Amino acid sequence: MVNRRNAAAVVVSLFAVVSTVTLTSTASAGGPRPLPQAQAQALIAAPAAVASGSTTRPVGAREALAAASLPGATVSVAPGLSPAQAVGLVPAAPPSIGPASVVGTAAATLSSVGCSANSAWHEWGTWPYQQRITDTTYWCAVVGDHITFTSSSVSATGTLCGSAWTGSQLISGGIGYSWFVMRSGAGWSCPTVIPWVTLHPSHHLDVSRNAWGSTAEVGSG
Repeated sequence: MVNRRNAAAVVVSLFAVVSTVTLTSTASAGGPRPLPQAQAQALIAAPAAVASGSTTRPVGAREALAAASLPGATVSVAPGLSPAQAVGLVPAAPPSIGPASVVGTAAATLSSVGCSANSAWHEWGTWPYQQRITDTTYWCAVVGDHITFTSSSVSATGTLCGSAWTGSQLISGGIGYSWFVMRSGAGWSCPTVIPWVTLHPSHHLDVSRNAWGSTAEVGSG
C-alpha cells in the first residue's frame, strides 16, 4: 500500500514542477505587459524622450499621384484640374472661358510644377505606453506660387497602445494658396493589468507645408 504522506509529497512535488515550468514559459515569452492603471496613466502622460521628427524629399509626379490612392488619404485638387494635371503629369490647357480663378489655376500649371513628400511625427508618453502620430503628406505646387495638389495619410502607433481612430483635416491655407496646414488626429486604446480597464488618450499634430517644398511642425496637443 502506498503511504498517504508519500503520495501527498509526490503530488506537491509535481505541482511545484508544473508551476515552475509555467512561470518560466511565461517569463521567457518576453515583451511588455500591461501595468496597473496609475502607472499606465503616468507613462501615457509622461514627456517622450524624443518628441518629434520630420523627413522631406522631392518626388516625381507619378509617385505624388499614386499617393491619392492610399487607403484613408485626404486628397485635394485644384479646381478645373484632374489629379494628373494637378501633379504636372499631364499638361493642362487653360480654358477659353470660365471663372478667373479656374482660368488662372489651369494656366499656371503650364509653368513649373514640383512635388514633395514629407513624413512628420510627434510622440507622447514613454515605453511601453508611448503614442505616436505620423502624418505622411504629398503635395505639388507651381513652385513658389500656389498649391495644386495635396494627399495626406495618418497613422497612429505604439507598443501597448493600439490605434483606435485616425483622421486629418485642412485648418489653414490650401489649394490656391502658397501654404497649407494639415491637422492630424488620432486616438489609442491602452490596456492595463485589469482586462476591463482600458485608457483612451488622444492627440493632434499640426504641420505646415508650402509651395517651395518646405515643411514645419506648427502645433501639437
